[in-house]
Amino acid sequence: MNGGTILRAKCSLTDIQRGARFYYLQRLSFGGKVEGRTYGTGTTYSRGINLLRIEEELSQVHLRFHKVQIENLDYQEIIRRYDRPHTLFYIDPPYWNCENYYGKGMFSKDDYLLLAEQLANIKGKFLLSLNDVSEIRQIFSAFKIEPVSVRYSCSTSQRLLASEVFISNY
Repeated sequence: MNGGTILRAKCSLTDIQRGARFYYLQRLSFGGKVEGRTYGTGTTYSRGINLLRIEEELSQVHLRFHKVQIENLDYQEIIRRYDRPHTLFYIDPPYWNCENYYGKGMFSKDDYLLLAEQLANIKGKFLLSLNDVSEIRQIFSAFKIEPVSVRYSCSTSQRLLASEVFISNY
């Protein structure tokens, strides 16, 4: 240090190192948020990640997803690009009134309307999960809507019962 100035070394990570860092942070974060992550702590439970077994865990993830196509694109582009008669889309957008949970401006209330319009014209099948509110039922009324009860599992102390809907075209 010179005169209160802190010298910082430029740190550059390889793609593999960045991927490992992302995986590590996602596994430890609350609710899998990519932006604005939060972390819980506790004295009576393990965080569920053992760095000595990370290679084994990644191998299990690879086996589970080896036939899955993962893209980082806008939902409209994903559907446009991969829509075929044999395609099944599982769509899990932010819940109604939680549009900015994964990042400001990433999804809006208008996107529900755009999504419903696009899904009405696809060749493949889709399963969409959302919270059970009247606005969602109205927007997606052209499709099969099945109410389901789920227990949210992000909280280890309180497992709240919630109403959701599965929406599909089959």
